[in-house]
Formats: sequence, structure tokens, C-alpha cells
Amino acid sequence: MAEMGWDRQYNRHWDEYNQRLVERGRIFWDLSWVPKHLDEIGSNEKKRGRPRLYGDALISYVSRVRTVTGIPFRMLEGLFKPVFDLIGIEVPSYPTLWRRCTSLEAAAGIKATARKRNVAVDSTGIKVTVRGGWMREKWKVHKGWLKLHILSDVETNEILAFVATDERSSDAKHLLALVDAALAAGHGIAKVLADGAYDTRKNWNGMRERKIEFIAHIRKNASTTSRGCTVRSAHVRERNAIGEDEWRKRYGYNMRWKVESVFSDLKRMFGESVSSKTFENMVAEISRSIECFNMMKAAGM
Repeated sequence: MAEMGWDRQYNRHWDEYNQRLVERGRIFWDLSWVPKHLDEIGSNEKKRGRPRLYGDALISYVSRVRTVTGIPFRMLEGLFKPVFDLIGIEVPSYPTLWRRCTSLEAAAGIKATARKRNVAVDSTGIKVTVRGGWMREKWKVHKGWLKLHILSDVETNEILAFVATDERSSDAKHLLALVDAALAAGHGIAKVLADGAYDTRKNWNGMRERKIEFIAHIRKNASTTSRGCTVRSAHVRERNAIGEDEWRKRYGYNMRWKVESVFSDLKRMFGESVSSKTFENMVAEISRSIECFNMMKAAGM
């Protein structure tokens, strides 16, 4: 682990770890949203048109439970009926649950802190279907996939910003947008770690303009001349002088691997595919998964 930049001794305390997992499950059944829901319904007196039956707090709660459990909407209606009857709320019908949950906007949901974060950026593939393997093999039907680009904290593994595209979108062009989204949410960023796919002059210069340290994997035969990017050329000359391994240790580049563990955790929790059919709903489904993922990470700290 030390070779990859992780200098902590791996000594898991199972009592604490098990309790954190219990807490992760508890937060998704927490009914603290009920007063907010009642306030939203009570505001119908000032609302023009049809009264609101279900507030965003209730729909957000149902959406999170469905994201974690993967239960279909018809079964979800039956699951919540006895729970909502106990607290005096009429359960929404499954068409209402589908319509409201799919239209609900989700975000990363990470509270901004004064701490300057070291982050890593990368992308991974998300399957758009788990069916049709024989058809794709036999008839060469191309289904494609989604590409999820994320910016994650290497210390906490929280996802600060993300964007979903199709498989044809390159990685490099999304870096600055991800960083800007994290900055707009109030997060402080000290350093960004990236692999060779993000090694472009635009990204190096963009990070310098934002006063953020940028460390990306640079190919071995990279030119030592600036060619419009003095920061990159300085790193090339330094790496050539002290060696690749020493350069990685000096700038903490070995911690870039933590973003791979984020993808591993996310897919183990919520799967490698989406069940939605349209691109907009696929993106919304991924957004809700990331929101729940960050809630679990925050509960486990």
C-alpha cells in the first residue's frame, strides 16, 4: 500500500466498521423528512392551480430507497403503504412515483468545507442494458454504453462533481468543467491528479489560471520545450532529472489510484448498468446513485 502512496497502517477495527455499515442502512429509513413534507403540503393555500399532494421531500425519500434497493415501482408502492399508513400519509400510486422520481433533480450532495481537497479525475463505462448478449455476438448489434466522468476526493472517496456522456466523448475535454462544477459548489481544490488521457495544454493552462496544482501522467518522450505550456515543460524537465518514481512521490501522484476504488465501490453498491431506456432518465438514474453513494460515504466517516 505504501508503494501506491497510502502510508497508513491497514488495521481495521471491525466493531467500528460494522457500526458504520449499520449507520449507512439507517440513514435511508430516517423519517426526519416528514415535517418538511407536511410544510410543503401546507403551502398549497398560496399555490395557484391544482393542490400539491406529495412534496419533494417525500419523493426524494422514496427515490433514495428505490436507488439503494432496486425495487420496481409497483412493489415500491406496496412496500411504502403500511409505512405511510402509520404516519398518516397516503402512499402515491406507482405511476406517480415513476413520474416524480424520474423528473427529480439529483446532485452530488456533498457539503462544502473550508478544507482544501486533493482530487482525482477519471472515467468509467456504464452498461445501458444487461440483456441481448447473444444478439450482439451473433448479429453484431452495437448497443453502446454510457461514460461516467467523475472528480473525487482522494481522502474521503466522495464524488464532488460528475457528468455522464456517451462512449464517444473523450476524457480530456471534461476536466475543466468538472473542476468548475466543484468550485461552484463551494469546494476548495488544492491539487488535481489525472492519467495520461488528460495531458493536454488546455488542461495544464486551465489549472494554472484557476491556481490549482495539476499533476498528470506525461509520456516518456514528451518534449522539454514549452510550446505554449510552461508548467508542463517544467514538470517534464524535472521528471527527466530526478526519475519517474521520485517525481511521482514528490507530487503525490501515486494517490491517483483512489479514483479507481471509487468506481469499484460505486459499481458494487449500485451495479454496472442502468435500467432506464432514455438517455435523460439514464443520467438521472446515475445521478441518484451518486447522491446515495455520497450519503453512504459521509455516514461511514
